[in-house]
Amino acid sequence: MKLIKFLSFLILFSTMVHCLAAIDAKDLQRRALIEQLKNLTLTELSEVETFNPKAGLAARKLQKLTDTAAALFVITQEDIRRAGITHLAEALRMVPGVQVARINASTWAISARGFNGMFASKLLVMIDGRNVYTLLRSEVFWDVQDTLLEDVDRIEVIRGPGASLWGANAVNGIINIITKSADKTQGNLVTTTFGDGEERTIIGVRHGGTLNDDTHYRIYGKFYEHDSFLNAAGNDQQDRWHQKRAGFRIDQETTTDDNLTFQGDIYQGFAKQQLLDLIIGSPFIDQTKVSGFNLLGRWQRQLDNGDMSLQTYYDHTKRNEITLGDHRGIFDIDFQHRLQYSEKQEYIWGLGYRYSHDNMDNSISVSYLPEKRQDHLFSAFVQGEFMLQPERLKLTLGSKFEHNDYSGFEIQPTTRLLWTLNNKHSVWAAISRAVRSPARTDENIQYILPATASIAIIQKAHRDYSNADLDQIKTQIIQGNLDYQSETVLAYELGYRFNLTNRFMLDTSLFYNEYNHLRILEFAEFISPEMILIKNMNKMYGEAYGLEIAASWQVRDNWKLITTYSYLDLQLHLEPGTLLVPPMDSFYSEQEEGDNPHHQASIRSLLTLPYNLELDTALYYVDNVPNQLASNYTRFDVRLGWHSKEWEMSLGARNLFDNQHREFGDSASGNYTPADEVQRSIYMQLKYRF
Repeated sequence: MKLIKFLSFLILFSTMVHCLAAIDAKDLQRRALIEQLKNLTLTELSEVETFNPKAGLAARKLQKLTDTAAALFVITQEDIRRAGITHLAEALRMVPGVQVARINASTWAISARGFNGMFASKLLVMIDGRNVYTLLRSEVFWDVQDTLLEDVDRIEVIRGPGASLWGANAVNGIINIITKSADKTQGNLVTTTFGDGEERTIIGVRHGGTLNDDTHYRIYGKFYEHDSFLNAAGNDQQDRWHQKRAGFRIDQETTTDDNLTFQGDIYQGFAKQQLLDLIIGSPFIDQTKVSGFNLLGRWQRQLDNGDMSLQTYYDHTKRNEITLGDHRGIFDIDFQHRLQYSEKQEYIWGLGYRYSHDNMDNSISVSYLPEKRQDHLFSAFVQGEFMLQPERLKLTLGSKFEHNDYSGFEIQPTTRLLWTLNNKHSVWAAISRAVRSPARTDENIQYILPATASIAIIQKAHRDYSNADLDQIKTQIIQGNLDYQSETVLAYELGYRFNLTNRFMLDTSLFYNEYNHLRILEFAEFISPEMILIKNMNKMYGEAYGLEIAASWQVRDNWKLITTYSYLDLQLHLEPGTLLVPPMDSFYSEQEEGDNPHHQASIRSLLTLPYNLELDTALYYVDNVPNQLASNYTRFDVRLGWHSKEWEMSLGARNLFDNQHREFGDSASGNYTPADEVQRSIYMQLKYRF
């Protein structure tokens, strides 16, 4: 019923806006549209015309959406700007099949095609090819993944395995956030955002210039301060956070065929959050301190029959919580070579090496043994594209080969077929294997969970513990497992694209995934009458299937609609004889199948008005998340913008239908993290270019 109401409101609202827009004179509309198109690059103009953006994530080369045998979605800079996005994580709500949920003010649960949570382990994320997926607990710390959003060119998202090219952990999806080259960000920019309910203050500055005719650069600085969220009773959770960061990028075209890029970022900040102490079972306010820096270099050369590139980076991060400190450094080098062997055959291959080192600051409740560790990852990949029928039938075969210090040698192959029936219809299919390789936590972790803390979690958690017997709760020692194996998926995908005209594109995909060796926390033995040992084990398997739809429609020259829908069903099963105990059975067990909404839908309206005005709205529907005790919700966002050549101003509001709503449940890490609720928010943005 709520979904029907959502769709009815959507039709009513779209019709109303369309009628209001029709009141304006056509010559004013044309002038507004021309003014907007003047600010677009040739590439952007091409995308406006065809709704067929280019992306490089699916094949390690730029290719059109209709030439891609994968479930690809591209978020453009225009999408980010007109949605009033102020953090990268929030932009992903636009993508079908991606689950985005706020746990508290600084913590997101983000995944694709299921298995969502604070430690969502099956989504690989990169920024300009730099891997930001942490090797500590197989997750992404979204609070520190940021940049000046005006410098983002696009966000490429693939739902489904991408491991054959990008390696382990690209199990259910892969994201690459791509920033603009320095020559596209010349001049000066000052941007400010003030709000209430989410972001409190954001200030960004950027300067772009030239060192010589062939070398461009930019430098930027940004300060971000976020409001606290509320609990279900409407009380302030005192979990505000802020960060300051700076960075640079230099791009040089050394010859007509060679390009060099050198870039880096540095950041520092803190995030407060309300936690439940796992030793004494009482709440307290923690302050997590974060800092880090990264440097990246890339060389690219165009060849007569292909291209080659070499990329290397170093990424250093520090994250200090009350129960754990993680100091980590990663060095990575990657080489690839693409060869156009003939009109019907193309090959791409590459080699990679990654070295990581960490130093853990242990506590009584959380410890890693050994405290220091070094790991090495060696990789190679090869992929071939074969045109079986010119411009009609294309076959792709490839695999990634990796050796890591946890699970040893891994093979991750794929087979993909693209059938282009004509210039309006295309069908693709794929079979792929991918792995989630073990992380530091899987082998080396030790939690101490006293009985009093377990009882406090059961009594205070926003989870279902109706079957728990408090008299039987013991102190739990939760340990890693040196024999822990990689989690695996065998994925079957089918897609269809319909490009009716240059004004309409429909993109659909179906998938069925088979998972094995999934993680649970299983009872191992009694240490004493009042203490038990629980170990990390590969004793769960499951299946997931679903549907994803995205459509873009240029209704009129000044009005565009983008709509998405996704359906997901995840079924998990324990191996016979598995024994679980509360409260951790709610986190790592077959109950995880209830951590994801079955249905998600959205529609965004981008309306260009006369006098350089823009009216943009977005409506999101998210089904209930039963294991997290999060009810379904409908979110409505609106933005009114105005721009000139130098100035841009936006007024916006989010979550207009609710004072506040819960998006996810409680989570457990070093301590227990009670979930907050997202509240209605308003904001004003002002940008000045000179």
